[in-house]
Amino acid sequence: MARTLKSYTVSIANTGATISCRADQTLLEAAILAGIDYPYTCASGNCAACVSQLDAGKIDLLAHGDAALSADQAKAGRILACRARPKSDVTITWLGRGRK
Repeated sequence: MARTLKSYTVSIANTGATISCRADQTLLEAAILAGIDYPYTCASGNCAACVSQLDAGKIDLLAHGDAALSADQAKAGRILACRARPKSDVTITWLGRGRK
């Protein structure tokens, strides 16, 4: 029998959008699939273009470059959307500039 992965609600404060994100997806992947023009460049945790503030909820932060997100920034609630997987419903605000 196929296992169904848990999905969580992600609220993106910049746009007012609420999207669904599976536990095995990053917040950036879910945003892109939902048609949101979320700022990013490398999508691998090295450029910091997708740096965001975790306003509420819990995430798993996957491996990333220290230059993209320092330990102090992480302690202050900053995350990289391309390396963050939800562990609960979350609210985020992107801090990077859009691609427009």
